[in-house]
Amino acid sequence: MLQYKRVFLSLIKRRGCFIKGNKVPEFSIIVNCLNGEQFLRRSLDSIFNQSYEDWEVIFFDNNSNDSSAEIAKSYGKKIKYYKSDETFTLGKARDMAIDLTNGKFIAYLDVDDLWQNQKLEIQRSLFIDDIDFVYTNTLITDDDDNSFSLFNYSKPASGEIFGDLLRNDFIPTSSIAIRKDSISKLEQRYDHSLTLECDRDFILRLSRIGTCNYTEECLTQRFIHENNTIFLEKEASFNELKVLNNKIVEIAIDEKSNEEALNIFIANIDEKIARSHWNKGEKIKARKIFRKHRNFSKHWLLYILTYILPNRLDMKKLSAFIRAIRR
Repeated sequence: MLQYKRVFLSLIKRRGCFIKGNKVPEFSIIVNCLNGEQFLRRSLDSIFNQSYEDWEVIFFDNNSNDSSAEIAKSYGKKIKYYKSDETFTLGKARDMAIDLTNGKFIAYLDVDDLWQNQKLEIQRSLFIDDIDFVYTNTLITDDDDNSFSLFNYSKPASGEIFGDLLRNDFIPTSSIAIRKDSISKLEQRYDHSLTLECDRDFILRLSRIGTCNYTEECLTQRFIHENNTIFLEKEASFNELKVLNNKIVEIAIDEKSNEEALNIFIANIDEKIARSHWNKGEKIKARKIFRKHRNFSKHWLLYILTYILPNRLDMKKLSAFIRAIRR
């Protein structure tokens, strides 16, 4: 704890030289980085190409040991660079970055994603009345340059969307912008124990106490590659899913209006845990979990597949197999 305070106080002290005498920006763009040199210029260029120019970048370097620092600093003083002297969980790094922001609105851009030029301009126009956060449609691009719109076949929800997000995790972090004052309504901002699930946890809890707006335009582009956290089937992911499940169940268990949505949320969390077991060669454990939720068609299919497919199965191959069946 003492070390955390020293890091934070040193960052705040350095921060003063940037904001003195300057107008408060509309947007604070948080870029959390841990060894992100491969795609960093592409992401930062998309910020500097924004048609809406009233912003600051809070670049939080989570103790990188590559050339991320040199790349970030090469963009000049509009990027406010901070580096921790140890590597924190992403949840803690996100939280520390929030404390460094000056803007009325907070947006996130992960170092392997990018924005279209009008992203901030359009999102700013959608913050009407008491809207707490705004998100955009997103173009998903894989390693083979195949792309598709995240919301190709259905328009996602707006307004009060907690129940919708329980059913389906459909908001990419890089697509969201949040009214900063709305974050203060949360009892807890980011969970410092989480990395892989910290954004989902945060956005779920934000949606429970706030309302949102949405644009159908693909203003965010997300690149799917083998280093994405969505492909990490490790013990850390297994443990974080349990933490996420317990937290959300605790706050929503007595809400009758979200009873069905919560059951779907639990089933989807269990599915990821089961996939993790299967990926480690523990197919029997996976089968028991799929069987528990076999009233859902997808889980029934996965349950049947445990009798057909190998004892150990790579999750990307399983996803491709399921997509092929559905076609």
